[in-house]
Amino acid sequence: MTIKKILFGSVLAVGMVGTANAQYTEDVLLFSQGDNGGTARFKAMGGASTALGGDISSITGNPAGLGFYNQSDASATFRFQNNKNKSNYFGNKSDSKTDNFNIDNGGIVFHMPTTKYGGDLTRGWLNFNVGIAYNRTNLFNNKLDYQGINSDNSITHAYADQMFDQNGSEWANDLNSSLMFDKTTGKDKNFYFPLAEGRDNEQLNSVWTKGGKSETALSFGSNYSNKFYIGATFSLTDFRYEKSAVFTEYGMTKTAKGIEALNPDSKYLKPGSTESEFVDVDYELFDHYGQVTQGSGFDFKLGMIYKATPSLSLGFTAKTPTFMSITDESTAYTDINYFKPEAGTSFHDYGSKYYDSSYDYNLQTPYKLSAGVTQYFGAGLLTAEVEFVDYASMRWRDVNNYNKADEKQMNANIKDTYQAAFNVRVGGEVLFDQVFSGRAGFNYNGNPYKSADYKTYGISAGLGAKLGRGLYLDLTGVYQANNYKESPYLITYEGDWNTVSPSVDIKNSRTNVMLTIGSKF
Repeated sequence: MTIKKILFGSVLAVGMVGTANAQYTEDVLLFSQGDNGGTARFKAMGGASTALGGDISSITGNPAGLGFYNQSDASATFRFQNNKNKSNYFGNKSDSKTDNFNIDNGGIVFHMPTTKYGGDLTRGWLNFNVGIAYNRTNLFNNKLDYQGINSDNSITHAYADQMFDQNGSEWANDLNSSLMFDKTTGKDKNFYFPLAEGRDNEQLNSVWTKGGKSETALSFGSNYSNKFYIGATFSLTDFRYEKSAVFTEYGMTKTAKGIEALNPDSKYLKPGSTESEFVDVDYELFDHYGQVTQGSGFDFKLGMIYKATPSLSLGFTAKTPTFMSITDESTAYTDINYFKPEAGTSFHDYGSKYYDSSYDYNLQTPYKLSAGVTQYFGAGLLTAEVEFVDYASMRWRDVNNYNKADEKQMNANIKDTYQAAFNVRVGGEVLFDQVFSGRAGFNYNGNPYKSADYKTYGISAGLGAKLGRGLYLDLTGVYQANNYKESPYLITYEGDWNTVSPSVDIKNSRTNVMLTIGSKF
């Protein structure tokens, strides 16, 4: 199945009705996703942190891991990301990429022993450690470009369907004045058909996104008898997401014979009329969309680690939903220029009204549960974890409670679109000697969609070095990839047009290089 996209202009024109719900259904997943972040060491081991401790990553991973510390620690992690997209649209292949450098993680752990000097260091509560960290959980920077010849339909078919659904609305009346549409003479006088031929249309889509999601976390962890570790984290989340998209289409309008088959009495067939000049001509169409969304929220996490044996640890974490307040601002407009055959300049230019929208809403992201196991060896370890995320549990709420019916419909859309998923992370570490170590890992993120395939796979590897006097250095490379299909626009009534919404095959790959510099003191 294909991840469907929506018509941006119609979203802004009708507010929270119809296709606007689809926009927010898509956004709630984007703003709910993210990883635990952390240091290059933990990233090299696939990001598995549920049954591990003694690392800055424990602050946002499993806070119980702070109890492993017997000294203080501070570190900073830097990341370079190369994000590539390979797309195939109607047999035409395109490549696009973007690069980014950022501070991915920074934190400090304060070790505070609870036993007095000379006391028993093997029984009772041995420490109460505190950690503070900044963590980048999602990076939105991406560039996607693709183009191809669509011989099946036009974006104007999608427009026509939305004009029918929103007949009489400001947006429908505005687009109807573009001289690209006519009405049928059938039983339903409100059914529009486009003048666009709907075949051999050259289509281009360019989408740019940027921004990021981060959290600031305060964690506490404690150690009981070197056997049981428990911790808790309070996190403040903040994000900014920017999107700019332009869909372009070059095509021809119908001939008089083609229009007559749909409406014999069409005004476009009347000789000498203004409309008749738009028959059998070339056109170029531009659909513009811009979005800036900002949000903030908070959540809690509880973690535990139990040492079943000196070499075997079992871990568990439970994270509440993140309760977020979000402001979304969007703009959209459409331009259509008409050309006589072989003419270099247009004879008529249409520009829609400039639609803008601002909306505030609350989002409750999914809760998360994870369980992990770590087996220690003489010169290393193996660790694995499974995380459960119920994306169907996401909840959208109107801040002002103006329309409970729309809120109910929105949450029904979420349940119909998303499902629970399992994420798996596996990794290991080998100590080469007292200075150098090597790590490797694998991660799999399950599919959040009920009717589309969107799984992500990743592999990682890294090296670590202890530089003396508590200083350490970790370097990691992480490669992630996923393949999916996406529709640039959705034709609602595909059966009426005897066509299907177009789709593009996308192969996305992200190569991350991470460097952690830290000191234990």
